[in-house]
Amino acid sequence: MLTEISVQNVALIEEATLELSPGLNAITGETGAGKTLLATALQMLLGGRARSEAVRAGAGRATVEGTFVLPEEAGPALLADALGDLAEEVDDEDGLVLRRTLTEEGRSRCFVGGVSVPVRALASLGERLVSYHSQREQTRLTDPAEQLAILDDFLDEGAARAKREHEALWRAVERDRRELQEIRATSEARLRELDFLRFQVSELESAGYDPGEISDLTRERDRLRNVTDLLQAAAAAAAALSSEEGAGAVDSVARAASELETASRYDESLTTLLQRLGGLSAELEDVLYELRSYVEELEADPGRLEAVEDRLAAMRALERKYGDVEGYLEESRARLSRLENLDEETAELEARLAEGESRLEEISAEISAGRERAAERLSAKVQENLADLNLGKTTFRATLVPTEPGPSGAERVEFAIRPNPGEPELAVRRYASGGELSRIMLAIRLAQERVEPGATYVFDEVDAGIGGETATAVGAKLRELGERNQVLTITHLPQIASEAASHVVVAKEEAGGRTITRITRVEGEERLKEMARMLSGRVDQASLAHASELLVGGV
Repeated sequence: MLTEISVQNVALIEEATLELSPGLNAITGETGAGKTLLATALQMLLGGRARSEAVRAGAGRATVEGTFVLPEEAGPALLADALGDLAEEVDDEDGLVLRRTLTEEGRSRCFVGGVSVPVRALASLGERLVSYHSQREQTRLTDPAEQLAILDDFLDEGAARAKREHEALWRAVERDRRELQEIRATSEARLRELDFLRFQVSELESAGYDPGEISDLTRERDRLRNVTDLLQAAAAAAAALSSEEGAGAVDSVARAASELETASRYDESLTTLLQRLGGLSAELEDVLYELRSYVEELEADPGRLEAVEDRLAAMRALERKYGDVEGYLEESRARLSRLENLDEETAELEARLAEGESRLEEISAEISAGRERAAERLSAKVQENLADLNLGKTTFRATLVPTEPGPSGAERVEFAIRPNPGEPELAVRRYASGGELSRIMLAIRLAQERVEPGATYVFDEVDAGIGGETATAVGAKLRELGERNQVLTITHLPQIASEAASHVVVAKEEAGGRTITRITRVEGEERLKEMARMLSGRVDQASLAHASELLVGGV
């Protein structure tokens, strides 16, 4: 239930706070006073489209805030369904506060219980909190998709479950159909790809590409290319370590060790240095041995150099052609394996598709049977409401019409009415009487069970084209609905306003050289005057007396 709505800088509304009551709340005012602006603000709050033009000129920012009281039992689940994980952060202890701001640049921000949420989450929550109906609903009622959605609200649990299964299975079957169609349409291209992949995999496997081998070959190539310089350098290094004249490093270290050994006899502190020289001497002898071996083994080999360079060139060519050679080979093997086994996959796909299509037919039959039952329930409820709305002679029927199978099943629904006995039955989409169509729409909406328990109904001037006893009947029906749910109705009809437990007047006036819209809750004498104005367009003794009679009968 919506307990309060606060509006700032929305078009002509500079600032207004409106407290609402349980039951039926009537919102009235002169044509052009701004009742539609209040409806616009409410739709913004519920996640509807927000245009920058709605921001009051010069204000920079518009804000709409509303406080809702959630049903104790259904409230947590309602929040979780609409907001997901964000619901855990929402504070609704003293009422759930929804707030939306809109800048003149068109930027919008949404908050639920102090938590910033995406506009789609606000809209999802709004659908559960408020059921909004306007004159435009008459057009929506002619939409086959909307009619089917209304009918499907009346599906029993088994049929509703079958519908969900059908939608999911339809998507899976459609994927299989597209895949099978693609396989059949590309058979020739697939054969060409098979030959090409086999060639590439063969080429890469026979090449024996190995990144480690490239590193080894690169080192060997560099050695073979520079063998003369290597020989000279290695021989010179060996000569420097040990020369025939005894001036090499090995001999020099040996002499130093001999001298130090003599000295250590007189000073034991030199023993450590002597040991280090001994290790150094042994290491130098090992290095000298390995250098001589290197020189002996090193020789020019033009044939081997050519072979190494050819192998490296082949490996580099593969890298230029395939990039990541090892990765490409792995992907090509996988793709080749799949294509070579595609016949088997195709057979499995065809079998799965046949099974899915067969199951779709079974589920579709369940849905059709469930919709037949739902059509009976919907028709009965609408018929009951039509009688209460002074259309007792009008009959309503929801008829199933077979169609090409689709995600929602194999039928559409056609809402049809017979205005009077003996007249032909007409589809709602072909019916032209605005007043009666408003009541038919109201009867259908009142029959729906889509709205969450405790939610608020908003009717925006759905009483167009009616009056007299019919208006009284509509008012009584709205009051009856208000006994179960909160109802807000924007109306021009005093018969409807008289049934309200709370009455709000929207008026336009000038202040500070600017036009503003004021929203005021009226009671007692003020309400009597508003009812008199609605009855005759003026406030005098006759209209006041008539208004008094109407209020006594309505409230």
